[in-house]
Amino acid sequence: MAEKWCLNEIYAGFDSEEFMADFLELPKMAEAMNTLSGELIGFPDVVTLVRKLEEYVTKNDRLSSYANFVYATDTANAAASKFIYLLEALNAETSRMKVRLAKYLAKVAKDGGNINALAKEHDAEDYAFQLQHMAEEYSHMMSEDEETLAAQMYNTGSGAWSMLQDKLISMLTCEFTCPKTGEKKIIGINECRNLAYDADSAVRKAAYEAELAAYPKIEESCAAAMNGIKGEVNLLSRLRKFDHPLDKTLFDSNMTRKTLDAMFEAIDTDIQCFRDYLKAKAKYVSKSESGLAFYDLFAPVGASAEKTFSYEEAKTFVAENFGKFSSEMEKVARLAFDKNWVDVQPREGKVGGAFCGDIYAIKQFRVLLNFGGNLSDIITLAHELGHGYHSMQVMQEGILNTGYPMPLAETASTFCEMIVTNAALKTLPQSEKLQLIEIGLQDATQVILDIYSRYLFEKSVFAARLDHPLSAQELCELMLAAQRKAYGDGLDPQKLHPYMWAIKPHYYSGTSSFYNFPYAFGHLLANGLYKIYDQDPASFGKKYDNFLRVSGKMSITESCNQLGIDIENADFWKGAIDVIKSAIQEFKELTK
Repeated sequence: MAEKWCLNEIYAGFDSEEFMADFLELPKMAEAMNTLSGELIGFPDVVTLVRKLEEYVTKNDRLSSYANFVYATDTANAAASKFIYLLEALNAETSRMKVRLAKYLAKVAKDGGNINALAKEHDAEDYAFQLQHMAEEYSHMMSEDEETLAAQMYNTGSGAWSMLQDKLISMLTCEFTCPKTGEKKIIGINECRNLAYDADSAVRKAAYEAELAAYPKIEESCAAAMNGIKGEVNLLSRLRKFDHPLDKTLFDSNMTRKTLDAMFEAIDTDIQCFRDYLKAKAKYVSKSESGLAFYDLFAPVGASAEKTFSYEEAKTFVAENFGKFSSEMEKVARLAFDKNWVDVQPREGKVGGAFCGDIYAIKQFRVLLNFGGNLSDIITLAHELGHGYHSMQVMQEGILNTGYPMPLAETASTFCEMIVTNAALKTLPQSEKLQLIEIGLQDATQVILDIYSRYLFEKSVFAARLDHPLSAQELCELMLAAQRKAYGDGLDPQKLHPYMWAIKPHYYSGTSSFYNFPYAFGHLLANGLYKIYDQDPASFGKKYDNFLRVSGKMSITESCNQLGIDIENADFWKGAIDVIKSAIQEFKELTK
């Protein structure tokens, strides 16, 4: 079975007739939209423009997906880099149209017009929420010329810096000496980081040291990329009348500050229990009384700690356990496997981490992994297929309703992790349950403590970048300060990870700042959803599918209200954390 994804159903190649025809058609579509946007007289013109926008976004999404998927597995691919650049440049030309449309809608609202009623009247009810959001966004827009210029400069600004970081990480190698054999070898950074899951503590420590020793080769380049991106975001946030980049992220996510504050209030209340888990793990893994070493965060525990899995075993494990939740979810997973929608193994030139991306035009998705064969990699597979399942639900809507907010994106994926984990706990032998419980706690601790450290780090970088570019050393110091504050006494203060800012791609986006707290949001909301499912499994499936399907056409608060959840109340988040606290207590009992 192929372990590289197949992209032929998107396009046969950059030089294929279909790709080039679509690429050449796109500028004409953009020009037509810009022309129409300058002639908006009544709401029927708005609807006509929206239909043209649907067609443009569908074609552009297909082209961009193909270019980005090729690039993700081969960052040296010149054609992929070229078309990513050209498509971004073309998208910049639509900025004028977007400002004009938002201006018109804002005027309708200001003059007392009801956008929801008008959308319904003119057969565009499905996009009423998006049109209302555009009207509100106008107060945060610069002039037509300024928005167009900002979009055009993205390619030579934050977009270029982001691609540089991708290339640097994908090509970075480590000098690793195996403590078991004494063999010295050069391995890629992703392969080296996968050794954090090795059962041998000496291997984990050696990999951690090899990883840290590799970053000085690229630290100044990564620091330059970070400074370029954060400087740009600070400037544009101010020009768009946002008090802080975080406010823009919340606006784009249709999420209230009250929700964010309620979640962090709950986390702050119970943060010590996660630290106590790390201290208990430190005693179990290394007999340490001074907290867990960073390189032991993912140390496997339990009788099956040294067990590895083939990708074939991982596919079977995930699909079968998805089937225990719903036949539709299993069907989607098996479709992805059978059609080779997953790129599996780490290799030179391939970006790190894992992600899922959808292609609306053909109603498909693709998953990228860096599969290392441990149990955690199986959970990652379930996580990314959760994104894919979300995509298959939301793609039943019009394409302008498929851009669901980041926090809800992480909810569906985490929910699928829980389906697999909880189903497995019911079937695995007792000797293997400890390892699975611990993997769940690894994940929970990552999205609570580590995500909190990333959130604190990014806030500190934005603040410092207001008056000066930061050196690599300053970035390391800010990262260590954030880790100390978030992890507290849970980690050994002498064995932290100062270069987490260099490896994580989420810091290197000019359009999605603070892509950290959505992971905590998603994980905790998934806990809450699973509690609802556990109480009434028979009726939950349809409610859940509908929740996913409409997630792009209403606010997060409204989405959750459909399921009876009040996310602006800290009590909900505390209840979600209680689920994790129970698992922590069980872990402590099992490892005494």
